[in-house]
Amino acid sequence: MNRYLPNLLACVISVVFFSIGAQAGDAERGRIVAEVRCTPCHHLHLESIRIGPGLKGIYNRAPRMSGVPYARWDAAALDAWLKDPRGIKPNTKMAIPPIAEKDRADLIAYFIMETNGANQDKPSQ
Repeated sequence: MNRYLPNLLACVISVVFFSIGAQAGDAERGRIVAEVRCTPCHHLHLESIRIGPGLKGIYNRAPRMSGVPYARWDAAALDAWLKDPRGIKPNTKMAIPPIAEKDRADLIAYFIMETNGANQDKPSQ
C-alpha cells in the first residue's frame, strides 16, 4: 500500500489544482461579457443607477436592494444571482437570458479585478 501512496497523492493534488483552475474565471473575457450583457441596463464604471444599479465595485459590496438574502456580493452570491435572479428575488426587474457557467465565472473574475483595482486607487487610512 505504501508504494502507491505517492502516486495517489500526486493524483489527488492534480485533481484539486485542475478543479481550482477550471473554476477560475478570465477577467479580460469577463470585461467583454460585461460590456455585451450588462451595459444595456448597468453602468460598469459608475455606482449610479441606469435601469439597474451601477456595477462599479460590486464585488464584496452589500446589495443595494431589499429582499436579497446576501450580506455581500461575494463570488457565490454573484454566481447564484447571475444564474437565476428571479429565483432569488421573484419581483426583480432584472430579466436576462441564461448566462453560461463560463460567462458567469468570467464576469465574477472581472468584478473581482475591478473592485480590487478600485480599492488600490484609494488612499490608505
